[in-house]
Amino acid sequence: MITKTIKIQKDMDMDVIPYLVQSACHYDCTLHISEGNKDINMKSIMGMTVLTLRKGTCFELKADGSDETRAVNEIAGCFEQ
Repeated sequence: MITKTIKIQKDMDMDVIPYLVQSACHYDCTLHISEGNKDINMKSIMGMTVLTLRKGTCFELKADGSDETRAVNEIAGCFEQ
């Protein structure tokens, strides 16, 4: 399992959620975001709708599986650019 702390670099709107879920589904691993007391499955569009997508928000990105390293690096890039 790999865990990485992510800090969102710019405000994101809800339109990005389907893209994030679709991207997450391409990896052969579980992907979760932990924000406060929430643990969100990144492959669930319903779960992702509760994510705070504001600049400065910090959360943990967790991946477990054969694709975990690539998944964390590529997904983190979506939030850190």
